[in-house]
Amino acid sequence: MLRRALAILAAACAILAGSLVAAAPASAAGSVWCNSKGDCYIRLDSVPSDPAPNPDANGWTPGAPTCYYETSESGAIQMGYKPEDVRVFDDGGFQQFYVIIDCGGDTTYWSNDRQCYVFMVDGAWPERPAYVNQEAGYYGCIMFEGNPGGGGPGLPGETNFWSNTVPPGLKVLTPGAAAAQLIATFQLRGIDIGMAPQVNPEWGHRRSYVGVPIWLWVENPEPLTWGPYSETATLGGQTITATAKVSGIRWDMGNGQSKVCGSPGTIYTVGYGLTDSPTCGYRYERTSEDQPGDRYTVTAVSMWAVTWTSATGASGTVNIELTSSEQLEVNELQSVIVKNPANDGSTGP
Repeated sequence: MLRRALAILAAACAILAGSLVAAAPASAAGSVWCNSKGDCYIRLDSVPSDPAPNPDANGWTPGAPTCYYETSESGAIQMGYKPEDVRVFDDGGFQQFYVIIDCGGDTTYWSNDRQCYVFMVDGAWPERPAYVNQEAGYYGCIMFEGNPGGGGPGLPGETNFWSNTVPPGLKVLTPGAAAAQLIATFQLRGIDIGMAPQVNPEWGHRRSYVGVPIWLWVENPEPLTWGPYSETATLGGQTITATAKVSGIRWDMGNGQSKVCGSPGTIYTVGYGLTDSPTCGYRYERTSEDQPGDRYTVTAVSMWAVTWTSATGASGTVNIELTSSEQLEVNELQSVIVKNPANDGSTGP
């Protein structure tokens, strides 16, 4: 139908053109533009452009729904395009001609603004310039090489550029975004708390006393509770290796004070007696009687440092905190006075 309508309009334009000066192009009514020879093309309301950045949760912006390659009127015909496949923007004194081309796919998409196929560069990237942020990506731009029958991407030359946002139409991830997605899959968890005093089976909880040493340690450290834990994956065109390990434990003792220990701590055995832990310990100065349930909540905060690297050369660190907790009753030690009848009321053991 479009071809028939254009043919009718072209004939009308040819008749009209005969009454005009040969060098003066005429504009057909409605959405069709005709030249002085009677060749008519569908008119564009504006110069084709890319959508404004409007990234979704993945950081992607949909590309232009229709992709236009700018050429000349004669160039479009030489490439094999029929008049009904040619578009023209007419500003009243100058015309720009376009043909519709394949937009590409998820990883290579045509940019109406740049007039090239844009893609994220594989392999190592050059040093990141100061004017781009750490989430910027490095992209390539390959021009369109037309050929009869519609054309396609060729290799006439590649230019490169940095962009703080993913160009429209590309479903790729910057290194930092890919790293964040990989790290989000890690099943890291808080430590299993080791503590002296142990849980007393008779009481069902831990009990200690003011001034008595508390020993703190990581019980049975594993890759997912202490590290190192490492994974490699390719996400959104990025190959990322991320390694997680605990840099230290912050022990929040439930009384407003905390103790930071950079090691898993030392496991207590009865042979240590009432000595302080050589690596990670604490002494309470007050009882827990004013706490809910007469217990201090001892919280172990695992401070994870997750370092990642990309095949592009980009790298970074993500800090994660995970917690686990235990209840601890702290009482006052009481002195007991016992009379010794053999020594006239004096005290004894």
